Amino acid sequence: MNKWMILPLSLFVLGIIFLSYGLYIGEITVGLIIIIPFIISNGFYGALGISCFFLSLLSLFFILPKIQQNTFHEPQFDDQTSTHTSKMGGVIFIGPIPIVFGSNKKITKTMILVSIIILIIILVSLMLHFY
Repeated sequence: MNKWMILPLSLFVLGIIFLSYGLYIGEITVGLIIIIPFIISNGFYGALGISCFFLSLLSLFFILPKIQQNTFHEPQFDDQTSTHTSKMGGVIFIGPIPIVFGSNKKITKTMILVSIIILIIILVSLMLHFY
């Protein structure tokens, strides 16, 4: 893992912790409008969790160019063929429905596993909130 990614990742995890605690003590309401999830907070932990998420995205916005600058390599024009390939994948949630994509089968299977884990976390959080 790149050392620059520690700040956005830690802020994201803190946001999840604060929002989970706020949901547990009842100061956060979670719901769906058609397929779009929303969070309503009327307390300190909810505001802190949402702020951590926002700061995580903001820091990622400023850190990504730094990471790209450090990993950029000049192309080499020689007779040797390059064996470097990029692998990427992702999950997009539209409401409760995950859309999974990846550049190869291994990455796609990993993203399916990640989407299942995220869906389980969401369902457990909602069940804890309503029971």
